[in-house]
Amino acid sequence: MSYMFILPDIGEGLHEAEIVTWFVKTGDFVKENQNIVEVQTDKAVVELPSPYTGIVESLGAEEGEIVKVGEPLIRFQIENGSNSKASCGQEKEDLHFENSVSSIHTSAKVSNRVIAAPGVRKLARTLGVDLINVTPSAKGGRVTAGDVTAFKERLDQTNEAVSTIEKPVDKRLPIEFPETEKRVRIKGIRKKIFENMKRSQLAAAQCTGMEEINVTRLVEARKRILPYAEKKGIKMTYLPFIIKAVAKTLTQIPVFNSSVDEENMEIIYHPSIHIGIATATQAGLIVPVLKNADQKSIFEMAMELERLTNKAHSKQLTAEELTGSTFTISNTGSKGGFFATPIINYPEAAILGVHSIKKKPVVEDDQIIIGEMMGMSLTFDHRIIDGEPAGIFISTFAEYLQVPELLM
Repeated sequence: MSYMFILPDIGEGLHEAEIVTWFVKTGDFVKENQNIVEVQTDKAVVELPSPYTGIVESLGAEEGEIVKVGEPLIRFQIENGSNSKASCGQEKEDLHFENSVSSIHTSAKVSNRVIAAPGVRKLARTLGVDLINVTPSAKGGRVTAGDVTAFKERLDQTNEAVSTIEKPVDKRLPIEFPETEKRVRIKGIRKKIFENMKRSQLAAAQCTGMEEINVTRLVEARKRILPYAEKKGIKMTYLPFIIKAVAKTLTQIPVFNSSVDEENMEIIYHPSIHIGIATATQAGLIVPVLKNADQKSIFEMAMELERLTNKAHSKQLTAEELTGSTFTISNTGSKGGFFATPIINYPEAAILGVHSIKKKPVVEDDQIIIGEMMGMSLTFDHRIIDGEPAGIFISTFAEYLQVPELLM
């Protein structure tokens, strides 16, 4: 008999999802709880397991197409008595997926008795790692993202020893130059980035202010606390200091911690400070959210930042960890330039770009000295923020980094 699996409500009030990757095709034999499709919602990428054991009769949509909650996703051909869900007298074409929705947000078994979360399985596929060969380290024999990346590193080291093929510097970049014209469909996370960037540019009147900040004392402060952070197992970069400085600045100039409700022509001032951190991953740019940043110490933010970043790279972020930002920071890092024009994470009112720190000659007390200089770029929605508050934001933020003791 034929049974239809409809797209379930996977939470967070979402109404539709894009088909990113089918793991099965027509004619495939599928076991219950086997992952069959990867879908992209407005908030996260999730993998859906099959509620049945049977043969795939047809797929409800092609990769890149949108399916609404309640619409057909995949049709199965199931023999009578071969599946517990199919033998309960339910009408065909009217089977709803109740029990396995919760499993989307938890771990699930994969083939050959390997236990790993969906994000870990996706990471393994991305890196070309067979989970069967990975030794699990977590309780219950569960394979973690760290297990996969460690195995991949060992594998790469082995391959490097026997191969003279040059490896790419950054795996996020294309690794092959095409010999002929090549077309790649815009889908999944890249499609969401595409749509969000376009909407932001069309909706907001974006203006960018730039400044150089002498962060010599910040560099020294970080060096002093590094030994303590290392003893505690905390990865201490400059970003926790920057987030703290932003949070303190936002409390003084709350219009930057707002968003626009165009339909009702209102500015929404948010009572909490939730900082989105633009993070480059192999799949594209995503923005995990560090909640209540103004209430956290620099060390707490460093730990939370590392946790979110690790989950971002292993594709394990939940919808809650990807939503609710009130202000966003884009960090181009040491490999980036000195200035940029970051695009607002709409409907937020502004975004801060922080760039590389470089030694440059600066004038201090009429003397030329060498200072550690950092570039910053503040893009704001000029419809609701004028130049004067933007200038106050830049100078206030700069003061906190120039005198980092104010952050402690």
